Amino acid sequence: MKRSEWHSLSKASEILGNGTSYVSLWLRRHEKDMPEGMVIGSGKSKLISDQGIEWIKKNTKKEGVLVSNRRAFEDKYLILPLLDKALNNYFTFFKNLSLLLIYSRVTLKVGR
Repeated sequence: MKRSEWHSLSKASEILGNGTSYVSLWLRRHEKDMPEGMVIGSGKSKLISDQGIEWIKKNTKKEGVLVSNRRAFEDKYLILPLLDKALNNYFTFFKNLSLLLIYSRVTLKVGR
């Protein structure tokens, strides 16, 4: 069997193609899921094996997949009122502008 190399968590994050804190944050969230023997160390000094990196790669959702759609659901209902308000302000501005132009034309014609 091939002897496993050990890497710092930040190096493992780079190997996976992510930011330097990716693996440490992933381990915090999934600490109980990770098989024993793939991560050694305690506190701030931890190392992860090549098998551990592969395990994370296989057990991470693919890019573009929502982990939780709760946030997207909340955003949908946040966007509607904001969009409504923005459109209302936009059309109110043009409505007022057109009324002002009509009023100014009427005033000019009457004033002659």
